[in-house]
Amino acid sequence: MSKKIRWLALLTLLVFVGGALLTGCGSSGTGGKKETYPAKSIEFVVPFAAGGGSDIMARMLVKVITDNKLCSQPIAVNNKPGGSGSIGYAYVAEKKGDPYYIASVSSSFYTAPIMGKSPVSYKDFTPICGLAMDTLLLVVREDSKYKSVKDVIDDAKARPKGVSVGGTSGTSDDAVMFYAMQDRTGTEMKYVPYNSGGEVMTALLGGHVDIVWTNPGEALGHLQAKKVRALAVASKERLSALPDVPTLKEQGIDLVLAQFRGIIAPKDIPQEAVAYLETMFKKVAETPGWKEDYLKKNMVEGRFMNSKEFAQALVDTTKMYEEFLAKMKK
Repeated sequence: MSKKIRWLALLTLLVFVGGALLTGCGSSGTGGKKETYPAKSIEFVVPFAAGGGSDIMARMLVKVITDNKLCSQPIAVNNKPGGSGSIGYAYVAEKKGDPYYIASVSSSFYTAPIMGKSPVSYKDFTPICGLAMDTLLLVVREDSKYKSVKDVIDDAKARPKGVSVGGTSGTSDDAVMFYAMQDRTGTEMKYVPYNSGGEVMTALLGGHVDIVWTNPGEALGHLQAKKVRALAVASKERLSALPDVPTLKEQGIDLVLAQFRGIIAPKDIPQEAVAYLETMFKKVAETPGWKEDYLKKNMVEGRFMNSKEFAQALVDTTKMYEEFLAKMKK
Protein backbone atom coordinates (compact mmCIF):
# COMPACT_ATOMS: atom_id res chain seq x y z
CA MET A 1 0.00 0.00 0.00
CA SER A 2 1.41 3.40 -1.00
CA LYS A 3 1.97 6.18 1.55
CA LYS A 4 -0.79 8.22 -0.09
CA ILE A 5 -3.35 5.41 0.30
CA ARG A 6 -2.32 4.79 3.92
CA TRP A 7 -2.74 8.51 4.75
CA LEU A 8 -6.19 8.59 3.12
CA ALA A 9 -7.25 5.52 5.13
CA LEU A 10 -6.00 7.07 8.38
CA LEU A 11 -7.73 10.38 7.62
CA THR A 12 -11.01 8.54 6.91
CA LEU A 13 -10.73 6.67 10.24
CA LEU A 14 -10.08 9.90 12.18
CA VAL A 15 -13.07 11.60 10.59
CA PHE A 16 -15.28 8.60 11.43
CA VAL A 17 -14.14 8.42 15.08
CA GLY A 18 -14.36 12.19 15.54
CA GLY A 19 -17.87 12.24 14.15
CA ALA A 20 -18.91 9.43 16.48
CA LEU A 21 -17.49 11.27 19.50
CA LEU A 22 -19.28 14.47 18.58
CA THR A 23 -22.53 12.59 18.15
CA GLY A 24 -22.05 11.01 21.57
CA CYS A 25 -21.67 14.44 23.16
CA GLY A 26 -25.14 15.56 22.07
CA SER A 27 -27.96 15.84 24.69
CA SER A 28 -29.66 12.48 25.26
CA GLY A 29 -28.15 11.05 22.07
CA THR A 30 -30.53 13.02 19.87
CA GLY A 31 -28.03 14.37 17.41
CA GLY A 32 -27.12 17.39 19.52
CA LYS A 33 -30.68 18.50 20.22
CA LYS A 34 -31.29 19.61 23.81
CA GLU A 35 -33.83 17.49 25.70
CA THR A 36 -36.93 19.45 26.67
CA TYR A 37 -38.08 18.92 30.25
CA PRO A 38 -40.01 16.85 31.08
CA ALA A 39 -39.12 14.10 28.63
CA LYS A 40 -40.45 11.22 30.75
CA SER A 41 -42.73 10.51 33.70
CA ILE A 42 -42.16 12.15 37.10
CA GLU A 43 -42.20 10.24 40.39
CA PHE A 44 -44.03 12.03 43.21
CA VAL A 45 -42.73 10.59 46.48
CA VAL A 46 -44.92 10.71 49.60
CA PRO A 47 -42.81 9.77 52.67
CA PHE A 48 -45.87 8.44 54.50
CA ALA A 49 -48.52 5.75 54.03
CA ALA A 50 -51.68 6.33 52.03
CA GLY A 51 -54.54 8.20 53.67
CA GLY A 52 -52.57 10.87 55.55
CA GLY A 53 -52.34 14.61 54.92
CA SER A 54 -49.27 14.38 52.67
CA ASP A 55 -50.86 11.62 50.61
CA ILE A 56 -54.17 13.47 50.28
CA MET A 57 -52.37 16.57 49.01
CA ALA A 58 -50.15 14.68 46.56
CA ARG A 59 -53.02 12.77 44.98
CA MET A 60 -55.13 15.91 44.66
CA LEU A 61 -52.21 17.73 43.01
CA VAL A 62 -51.79 14.92 40.48
CA LYS A 63 -55.53 14.87 39.80
CA VAL A 64 -55.67 18.63 39.17
CA ILE A 65 -52.55 18.49 36.98
CA THR A 66 -54.00 15.61 34.95
CA ASP A 67 -57.50 17.07 34.64
CA ASN A 68 -56.14 20.42 33.46
CA LYS A 69 -53.37 18.96 31.28
CA LEU A 70 -50.71 21.01 33.09
CA CYS A 71 -47.87 18.53 32.53
CA SER A 72 -46.82 16.96 29.24
CA GLN A 73 -45.78 13.74 31.02
CA PRO A 74 -47.55 11.52 33.57
CA ILE A 75 -46.88 11.95 37.30
CA ALA A 76 -47.10 8.87 39.54
CA VAL A 77 -47.47 8.94 43.34
CA ASN A 78 -45.14 6.57 45.20
CA ASN A 79 -45.68 6.11 48.95
CA LYS A 80 -42.43 5.38 50.82
CA PRO A 81 -43.37 5.37 54.52
CA GLY A 82 -41.12 4.69 57.50
CA GLY A 83 -38.61 6.36 59.77
CA SER A 84 -40.82 9.38 60.45
CA GLY A 85 -40.58 10.28 56.77
CA SER A 86 -36.79 9.95 56.66
CA ILE A 87 -36.85 6.89 54.36
CA GLY A 88 -38.79 8.71 51.66
CA TYR A 89 -36.81 11.94 51.98
CA ALA A 90 -33.47 10.10 51.89
CA TYR A 91 -34.66 8.25 48.77
CA VAL A 92 -35.28 11.55 46.97
CA ALA A 93 -32.06 13.15 48.25
CA GLU A 94 -30.09 10.27 46.71
CA LYS A 95 -31.37 11.31 43.26
CA LYS A 96 -29.14 14.40 43.25
CA GLY A 97 -29.36 16.25 39.93
CA ASP A 98 -32.33 14.18 38.70
CA PRO A 99 -35.41 16.38 38.06
CA TYR A 100 -37.75 13.42 37.65
CA TYR A 101 -38.31 13.01 41.39
CA ILE A 102 -40.31 15.35 43.62
CA ALA A 103 -41.66 15.00 47.17
CA SER A 104 -44.22 16.59 49.45
CA VAL A 105 -43.07 18.50 52.53
CA SER A 106 -44.70 18.07 55.94
CA SER A 107 -43.64 18.83 59.52
CA SER A 108 -41.27 15.87 59.97
CA PHE A 109 -39.20 17.25 57.09
CA TYR A 110 -38.20 20.02 59.52
CA THR A 111 -38.29 18.22 62.87
CA ALA A 112 -36.63 14.86 62.12
CA PRO A 113 -33.19 16.38 61.30
CA ILE A 114 -33.38 18.57 64.42
CA MET A 115 -34.08 15.51 66.55
CA GLY A 116 -31.29 13.54 64.89
CA LYS A 117 -33.73 11.08 63.32
CA SER A 118 -33.08 11.83 59.65
CA PRO A 119 -29.82 11.79 57.66
CA VAL A 120 -31.02 14.62 55.41
CA SER A 121 -32.35 18.16 55.89
CA TYR A 122 -33.71 20.98 53.74
CA LYS A 123 -30.12 21.71 52.67
CA ASP A 124 -30.10 18.46 50.66
CA PHE A 125 -32.98 19.48 48.38
CA THR A 126 -34.14 22.02 45.82
CA PRO A 127 -37.20 23.95 47.00
CA ILE A 128 -39.85 24.10 44.27
CA CYS A 129 -42.79 25.88 45.88
CA GLY A 130 -44.99 26.27 48.92
CA LEU A 131 -48.69 25.55 48.51
CA ALA A 132 -50.60 25.70 51.78
CA MET A 133 -50.67 26.16 55.54
CA ASP A 134 -52.17 23.34 57.61
CA THR A 135 -53.04 23.21 61.30
CA LEU A 136 -54.12 20.61 63.87
CA LEU A 137 -57.32 19.51 65.55
CA LEU A 138 -57.60 17.72 68.90
CA VAL A 139 -60.14 14.98 68.18
CA VAL A 140 -61.98 12.35 70.24
CA ARG A 141 -64.59 9.70 69.45
CA GLU A 142 -68.20 10.81 69.49
CA ASP A 143 -68.87 8.72 72.62
CA SER A 144 -65.76 9.95 74.48
CA LYS A 145 -66.12 11.14 78.07
CA TYR A 146 -64.02 14.20 77.16
CA LYS A 147 -66.12 17.25 76.35
CA SER A 148 -63.34 19.86 76.51
CA VAL A 149 -59.57 20.21 76.66
CA LYS A 150 -59.93 20.75 80.42
CA ASP A 151 -61.48 17.28 80.74
CA VAL A 152 -58.44 15.78 79.00
CA ILE A 153 -55.98 17.69 81.19
CA ASP A 154 -57.81 16.81 84.41
CA ASP A 155 -57.84 13.11 83.51
CA ALA A 156 -54.15 13.18 82.49
CA LYS A 157 -53.23 14.72 85.84
CA ALA A 158 -55.27 12.11 87.70
CA ARG A 159 -53.80 9.22 85.66
CA PRO A 160 -50.17 9.89 84.63
CA LYS A 161 -49.50 8.15 81.27
CA GLY A 162 -53.05 6.84 81.39
CA VAL A 163 -54.34 8.97 78.49
CA SER A 164 -53.17 7.66 75.09
CA VAL A 165 -52.64 10.05 72.19
CA GLY A 166 -52.36 8.88 68.57
CA GLY A 167 -49.99 10.55 66.10
CA THR A 168 -48.11 9.94 62.87
CA SER A 169 -44.53 9.82 64.18
CA GLY A 170 -42.28 11.02 66.94
CA THR A 171 -41.06 13.87 64.73
CA SER A 172 -44.36 15.12 63.28
CA ASP A 173 -46.20 18.31 64.14
CA ASP A 174 -48.70 16.29 66.18
CA ALA A 175 -45.83 14.90 68.27
CA VAL A 176 -44.45 18.41 68.77
CA MET A 177 -47.90 19.53 69.90
CA PHE A 178 -48.22 16.47 72.16
CA TYR A 179 -44.98 17.27 74.00
CA ALA A 180 -45.67 21.01 74.05
CA MET A 181 -49.11 20.48 75.57
CA GLN A 182 -47.65 18.20 78.23
CA ASP A 183 -45.04 20.83 79.00
CA ARG A 184 -47.57 23.66 79.28
CA THR A 185 -50.06 21.68 81.39
CA GLY A 186 -47.70 19.68 83.60
CA THR A 187 -49.13 16.34 82.50
CA GLU A 188 -47.79 12.99 81.29
CA MET A 189 -49.63 11.16 78.52
CA LYS A 190 -48.75 8.21 76.29
CA TYR A 191 -47.85 8.91 72.64
CA VAL A 192 -48.71 6.12 70.17
CA PRO A 193 -47.22 6.58 66.64
CA TYR A 194 -48.70 5.26 63.39
CA ASN A 195 -47.62 5.37 59.72
CA SER A 196 -50.14 7.95 58.51
CA GLY A 197 -52.99 10.21 59.54
CA GLY A 198 -55.41 7.68 58.07
CA GLU A 199 -54.09 4.98 60.40
CA VAL A 200 -54.32 7.37 63.34
CA MET A 201 -58.02 7.98 62.71
CA THR A 202 -58.64 4.24 62.34
CA ALA A 203 -56.94 3.67 65.70
CA LEU A 204 -59.11 6.33 67.33
CA LEU A 205 -62.34 4.90 65.92
CA GLY A 206 -61.26 1.42 67.01
CA GLY A 207 -60.73 2.53 70.59
CA HIS A 208 -56.97 1.93 70.52
CA VAL A 209 -56.19 5.53 71.58
CA ASP A 210 -58.16 8.09 73.58
CA ILE A 211 -57.44 11.28 71.63
CA VAL A 212 -55.52 12.33 68.52
CA TRP A 213 -53.91 15.43 67.08
CA THR A 214 -54.66 15.38 63.37
CA ASN A 215 -54.95 17.65 60.34
CA PRO A 216 -58.51 18.86 59.64
CA GLY A 217 -58.60 17.12 56.27
CA GLU A 218 -57.83 13.76 57.85
CA ALA A 219 -60.73 14.10 60.30
CA LEU A 220 -63.27 15.84 58.06
CA GLY A 221 -65.16 12.78 56.82
CA HIS A 222 -65.45 11.37 60.33
CA LEU A 223 -66.58 14.74 61.69
CA GLN A 224 -69.29 14.95 59.04
CA ALA A 225 -70.38 11.38 59.81
CA LYS A 226 -70.52 12.34 63.52
CA LYS A 227 -68.12 9.56 64.45
CA VAL A 228 -65.71 11.98 66.13
CA ARG A 229 -65.74 15.40 67.80
CA ALA A 230 -63.12 18.17 67.71
CA LEU A 231 -62.25 19.68 71.10
CA ALA A 232 -59.78 22.32 69.91
CA VAL A 233 -57.87 23.75 66.97
CA ALA A 234 -54.19 24.78 67.18
CA SER A 235 -54.56 27.82 64.91
CA LYS A 236 -54.59 31.50 65.91
CA GLU A 237 -58.27 31.79 65.09
CA ARG A 238 -61.19 29.41 64.73
CA LEU A 239 -61.55 27.67 61.38
CA SER A 240 -64.35 29.10 59.26
CA ALA A 241 -65.44 25.55 58.40
CA LEU A 242 -65.62 24.63 62.11
CA PRO A 243 -66.82 27.81 63.82
CA ASP A 244 -67.93 25.98 66.98
CA VAL A 245 -64.49 24.49 67.69
CA PRO A 246 -62.52 26.79 70.04
CA THR A 247 -58.79 27.41 69.79
CA LEU A 248 -56.39 26.12 72.43
CA LYS A 249 -55.72 29.70 73.47
CA GLU A 250 -59.41 30.25 74.16
CA GLN A 251 -59.21 27.29 76.53
CA GLY A 252 -56.25 28.63 78.47
CA ILE A 253 -53.36 26.98 76.61
CA ASP A 254 -51.24 29.48 74.68
CA LEU A 255 -50.10 27.22 71.83
CA VAL A 256 -50.30 27.83 68.08
CA LEU A 257 -48.79 25.48 65.53
CA ALA A 258 -49.10 25.31 61.75
CA GLN A 259 -47.06 23.71 59.00
CA PHE A 260 -46.17 24.67 55.44
CA ARG A 261 -47.06 22.07 52.83
CA GLY A 262 -44.97 22.31 49.69
CA ILE A 263 -42.86 20.56 47.07
CA ILE A 264 -39.14 19.76 46.94
CA ALA A 265 -36.85 18.02 44.45
CA PRO A 266 -33.31 16.60 44.64
CA LYS A 267 -30.43 19.03 44.97
CA ASP A 268 -28.71 20.44 41.86
CA ILE A 269 -31.48 19.81 39.34
CA PRO A 270 -31.45 21.99 36.17
CA GLN A 271 -32.92 25.47 36.55
CA GLU A 272 -35.14 24.73 33.56
CA ALA A 273 -36.81 21.95 35.57
CA VAL A 274 -37.22 24.18 38.63
CA ALA A 275 -38.93 26.84 36.51
CA TYR A 276 -41.20 24.28 34.82
CA LEU A 277 -42.30 22.67 38.09
CA GLU A 278 -42.77 26.01 39.86
CA THR A 279 -44.94 27.33 37.02
CA MET A 280 -46.93 24.09 36.86
CA PHE A 281 -47.76 24.14 40.57
CA LYS A 282 -48.59 27.86 40.44
CA LYS A 283 -51.17 27.06 37.78
CA VAL A 284 -52.52 24.28 40.02
CA ALA A 285 -52.91 26.77 42.90
CA GLU A 286 -55.05 28.98 40.67
CA THR A 287 -57.53 26.29 39.61
CA PRO A 288 -61.06 26.02 41.05
CA GLY A 289 -60.44 22.31 41.57
CA TRP A 290 -57.54 22.96 43.93
CA LYS A 291 -59.30 25.75 45.79
CA GLU A 292 -62.59 23.91 46.24
CA ASP A 293 -61.65 20.22 46.36
CA TYR A 294 -58.47 20.56 48.41
CA LEU A 295 -58.17 23.86 50.28
CA LYS A 296 -61.82 24.38 51.20
CA LYS A 297 -62.70 20.72 51.63
CA ASN A 298 -59.70 20.00 53.86
CA MET A 299 -59.85 23.31 55.75
CA VAL A 300 -56.36 24.29 54.59
CA GLU A 301 -55.18 27.86 53.97
CA GLY A 302 -53.82 28.40 50.45
CA ARG A 303 -50.46 30.15 50.38
CA PHE A 304 -48.41 29.82 47.20
CA MET A 305 -44.69 30.61 47.42
CA ASN A 306 -42.24 30.46 44.53
CA SER A 307 -38.94 28.60 44.78
CA LYS A 308 -37.03 31.51 46.28
CA GLU A 309 -39.77 32.33 48.80
CA PHE A 310 -40.17 28.69 49.79
CA ALA A 311 -36.40 28.36 50.27
CA GLN A 312 -36.57 31.13 52.88
CA ALA A 313 -39.68 29.58 54.43
CA LEU A 314 -37.80 26.29 54.88
CA VAL A 315 -35.06 28.13 56.77
CA ASP A 316 -37.52 30.12 58.89
CA THR A 317 -39.72 27.12 59.69
CA THR A 318 -36.73 25.00 60.67
CA LYS A 319 -35.62 27.79 63.02
CA MET A 320 -39.14 27.97 64.49
CA TYR A 321 -39.15 24.25 65.25
CA GLU A 322 -35.63 24.45 66.69
CA GLU A 323 -36.76 27.15 69.11
CA PHE A 324 -40.01 25.31 69.86
CA LEU A 325 -38.22 22.03 70.63
CA ALA A 326 -35.51 23.79 72.66
CA LYS A 327 -38.16 25.32 74.92
CA MET A 328 -39.74 21.90 75.41
CA LYS A 329 -36.43 20.49 76.68
CA LYS A 330 -36.12 23.12 79.40
